[in-house]
Amino acid sequence: MTTTITLTDDQYSQVVEDMDKQIEMLSKEEIEAIASRLNEKIDIPFFSDGREKTIFVKITKKVDRLLYRHLPNEIYGCVKSISDGISDKDAEQIKSVMGSRLNKDFNIPYLPEWVELQIFEMLVGLLVGAMRQNYSALELPES
Repeated sequence: MTTTITLTDDQYSQVVEDMDKQIEMLSKEEIEAIASRLNEKIDIPFFSDGREKTIFVKITKKVDRLLYRHLPNEIYGCVKSISDGISDKDAEQIKSVMGSRLNKDFNIPYLPEWVELQIFEMLVGLLVGAMRQNYSALELPES
């Protein structure tokens, strides 16, 4: 048995808007909240704290754009909602897949691979944690 999907013009316009016009999910405040958590936990060798903060904001913003492009908004949009969200089991599955894929798509020049891996693991953990029910990018779970 096959299922036919039929969208209204408004629904299709929203899909086009999501896919073609918008490029990121997180607001400035959400990016700063996530970057701050990274900065608390990770030390990037060779850089002052001021430069680290800028690096973490840029990395978070770039990963946000990658995830926006690769995950359906119906899933990734959970980072903005406390009431909607994915289960702990789904979070673990997404986390395990996203971390390795991001590391392939995104290289941070001049950083040792072990620091890069630490950043990606923590960042993916924060974003997936924010996608869980009762959390958001501004209400992150303790890590």
